[in-house]
Amino acid sequence: MNTYQEDITDDYQQYSEQDYNVTIYAGEEPNITEFHAHSIILRCRSQYFRTALSSNWAEKENGMYILRKPNISGKIFQIILRYIYSGMVNFNKFEKIEYLEFLKATDELAFDKIRDYCIKIICQETEILFEIERFSTMPPRILELLLQQDKLELEEIDIWGYLIRWTYAQNPTIEFEPSKWTENDIEMMKDTIENLIPLIRFDNISYKDYFEKINPYEKLLSKKILRYYSNLNSESSELDSSIITQKDLFYSLFLNWINKKDNNQKSRKFLQYNFKLLLRGSRDGFDGNAFHYRCDNKGATIIIAKIKDSKQLVGGYNPLDWKGRNSKSTTDSFIFLFDDHKDVNSGKIGRVIHTKHAIRCYNNWGPIFGAYNSLAMSNNLAMNQNGEWSSIPPIPSSYPDLNIPNKFEIDDYEVFQVIKK
Repeated sequence: MNTYQEDITDDYQQYSEQDYNVTIYAGEEPNITEFHAHSIILRCRSQYFRTALSSNWAEKENGMYILRKPNISGKIFQIILRYIYSGMVNFNKFEKIEYLEFLKATDELAFDKIRDYCIKIICQETEILFEIERFSTMPPRILELLLQQDKLELEEIDIWGYLIRWTYAQNPTIEFEPSKWTENDIEMMKDTIENLIPLIRFDNISYKDYFEKINPYEKLLSKKILRYYSNLNSESSELDSSIITQKDLFYSLFLNWINKKDNNQKSRKFLQYNFKLLLRGSRDGFDGNAFHYRCDNKGATIIIAKIKDSKQLVGGYNPLDWKGRNSKSTTDSFIFLFDDHKDVNSGKIGRVIHTKHAIRCYNNWGPIFGAYNSLAMSNNLAMNQNGEWSSIPPIPSSYPDLNIPNKFEIDDYEVFQVIKK
């Protein structure tokens, strides 16, 4: 339940019409609402009211302070006044349009704590604000506050789209086709957007999305951003795989899994990676020595293997490295199984449970996920020195049981270095 409450003394909750000395008129004709309040409480709660009720600014009639807020509706001001006296706001009763009005009002009146709490809700439920018709009326100050948030649950390329939509709305006379812009149009758009573009995290936007959705607006971008994308190419985010056919879909899914977004919901915290092919069994060899020669000291890797005489894919992600002769601990590794190597939706992921033995390194073996028991020959997923694969979960198991075959041969396998962009 989205209810915000501060620790306010009970005295504030005993608000009444008695002894008030402030009259506040909220809204515009013909919808002006009159409110009554106490100057001492208003001053205690906000720097804005300390200034507004000072001798230099205050309007008074017959000893009564008069405040006029035509830009804040009566309904929103009533919510704010209740917050001033009780420290409580029940966001569950808000309509979508009221979030924007509340944000603008609390920012103007310097109620930063409740404003930031409202922003937190919007970050988690972005449709509250980004999908409403009046999104384009958002003041630059509020949009800037939103774009500064790490936990804004939107993909970065979508944030760019909303920013462009908002910028057009501030300049309604400008053509929607950038190639038709005049020099004056470019300057107008730059003046509107230039302070907000630095808040876009371009390193979380793929070359493909950049080329399709951002490049048309290159006249608005700095030389630094243009140089960044000039050093990328359209192939940098694809899997150089001979095993997988739906390369872009598998790439996106693996990114989600590495970012611990198993529900395919991305956010601004979503990190982008390139996958660099280190080893292909059919090209470089299937034994353990070939694996370590090409994969040691390479950092994080993801391994994909196609099971022979089946449609299944198996593999795993090691966020550490394969150098050494010991077990390694991590909370970020996982194994996976796809029932159909041509269907990205057939995949199951098993995240590490017992982290102490998440990864096992053995000089002449291939990858080992899970604790290795030499007597029981058990592991969660492993390739031995001869290129033979097995999955016999130990007790206790380091990963969930995904029903990977106990022993199997493979058609081919690939190892990709996972490189943060």
